[in-house]
Amino acid sequence: MKIHSKALLTKFLTVPLIAAATHAESAENIRLELSNDVIFSSDNQFTNGTSVILSSKIANSLENTNGTPAFGKSLVAWAIPEQSGLNYRESLTIGQNIQTPANIEKSSLIENDVPYIGYLGWGNNFYAFNNDYFFGAQWLFGWVGEEALAEETQKSVHELIDGEDPNGWDNQLDFEPTLNGYLSFKRRYYQNSWFDAALTADLAAGNIMTFIQPGLELRFGDRPQGFHFIPDPIGRGMDYDATIFPSPRTYIYASATFRATYFAWSMPFEGNLFIDNDWTDRNTVDINRFVGQGILGLHWEGPRFGAHLSFLFTTPTVEEDNLPPSEDSRNNFGSLMVEYRF
Repeated sequence: MKIHSKALLTKFLTVPLIAAATHAESAENIRLELSNDVIFSSDNQFTNGTSVILSSKIANSLENTNGTPAFGKSLVAWAIPEQSGLNYRESLTIGQNIQTPANIEKSSLIENDVPYIGYLGWGNNFYAFNNDYFFGAQWLFGWVGEEALAEETQKSVHELIDGEDPNGWDNQLDFEPTLNGYLSFKRRYYQNSWFDAALTADLAAGNIMTFIQPGLELRFGDRPQGFHFIPDPIGRGMDYDATIFPSPRTYIYASATFRATYFAWSMPFEGNLFIDNDWTDRNTVDINRFVGQGILGLHWEGPRFGAHLSFLFTTPTVEEDNLPPSEDSRNNFGSLMVEYRF
């Protein structure tokens, strides 16, 4: 049945993908992503994330991608069409996320605010793309709890910057292994010399997050071909490098992304799924299942180096009625990414 579905998808895409075929400069890529909410004078909900993404050279088929310690390629291949005119790539992601309530000086359990969470994870991402289409799939394995080392990370950073000492880590979510899968699709439907627009659809399933997410991606200025990366701290979306460089020169452009997300499950707002935990059992936080997001970005892409600065804004992620006065119901943060192609 899967083979039949894949054949139909390949047949449907044959004409547009061949028409969109392009020569892609191929290089491996390593990207460092740093995300933090300090730019919004905040330290609640998602507060810090660090990840490293290593991407392979572009190949002409999924089976020929290499350059990262990939695992599970055969498990996701059904989601990625095999078609000439597509570029294929795989990536490895390793990272850590930290979430805290607003009052990090309080040592006792805070029941009416989001929990302390440390997350550590790694995953493989596989995708096919050209200037008109993107198909991607990712699996992500990790864990939450003391073993994620978030307490040590946050206390060390706050000591260096002379910040408040976070005293509530004894109340963090308990150890729980996590497994998540992600699917992503993008279709560019308009482009000219200075602007392009693409429709997107994302799906996640697992005990970190389970959601569906349609969106709209816009780019302005001198852009490379392909699709720009949306900054999503590890565990909150698919990681990829879908940029195509027809010629080795520098590109400078801006982006605006709008997404609507429905959360069927979200560990950051609902707690442990399989493990009993004090915050999970006693909290009074009400999650908003529907959340809107806006992401504004500035991008510089050179032949070897690149840099990306993004700002993510959300509608309220939790109901405001029962929150502490110091809590912000929105989950805004900034992200800086630097990359090197070799």
